[in-house]
Amino acid sequence: MIYNKDYFEIDGVKIYIENLENYIAESYLLLSNHNRYNEFNLHKYINQEKRKEYFDILVQAYLHNYNNIRELLTKIKPHVGVDNILNVSTSRDNIVNLTLKDYVYLQRDWCYCEDGESQIAKTVNSIQNVLPSEMGNALFLGCGVGRLAVEFSDIFTKIYATDKSYSMIWHINKLLLEGNFEFYTPQEKNVYSLENVAQKHTASISDNLKTKIQDKVEFFVSDVLDLPVQKECMDAVFSIYFTDVIALKLWFEKINNIINKDGYFIHFGPLDYFFSVESEMLTAQEFKAFFEENGYETITDEIVETSHLNDANSLVYKVYRNWLFICKKK
Repeated sequence: MIYNKDYFEIDGVKIYIENLENYIAESYLLLSNHNRYNEFNLHKYINQEKRKEYFDILVQAYLHNYNNIRELLTKIKPHVGVDNILNVSTSRDNIVNLTLKDYVYLQRDWCYCEDGESQIAKTVNSIQNVLPSEMGNALFLGCGVGRLAVEFSDIFTKIYATDKSYSMIWHINKLLLEGNFEFYTPQEKNVYSLENVAQKHTASISDNLKTKIQDKVEFFVSDVLDLPVQKECMDAVFSIYFTDVIALKLWFEKINNIINKDGYFIHFGPLDYFFSVESEMLTAQEFKAFFEENGYETITDEIVETSHLNDANSLVYKVYRNWLFICKKK
């Protein structure tokens, strides 16, 4: 047993969060705000006379996504208190596209599009070429909807995959239970033809892969600053497109405590830094030096170029020069 605290469960999603009431209220509010964003677009596009076909396509897409999120909100609503909603620090006017990020990752991870499969294969292969072929437990931080964690299940006895987003884990659970999930990716610009304006996607997981996931991969909600796992229980901790979300000094001890002797820390991704404290925006060399000064030996330090979350329906193409850094705890 790796866990050191109890969980709360909503619609099959295990949540290991200390301030649970506030977390649930914040999740509910962010999803509500995103549906307000969908509503805004529905009101804006419905009954347009000019370019009617174009606007009808967008209305269909936003309405479908609106209903998807409404289903998710009904799962959370019974657990939300009015006082907690009122005390959430997130601005009421915030229209953070929380589930829109879910859909982007669902498209890459579980819709088997060419660009997404290429990004996943290059990411996984560059890491697997360095790691041993058989290992024990692994933890994936910021796992999203889980495909990258699943891809490593052949070399680990057990994989624990966590994200702070309730909706991300809810979506992977839904795929595991129901087999598929339909959604749209509306694009009002950078499109070649009307058929590219709002493509309908179907995310799915095969029965064979479901069985492997149920045997070897466990998904849960938690905060990297308060992980619900015991000390020295992981042979590897993965941070793929997650390291730069929170300043290194805030999470290093949490991660260091759970990695076994001779265990690995794996970073893959850019150093985009999604916080505003410039003094903590380390260069790759400073990041590497920090780990070496704290008892780790560098195994790999290289750049791996991949596409990133590309959509074939868009004229815009994104390429990342990812820093692959793997170190071993001495």
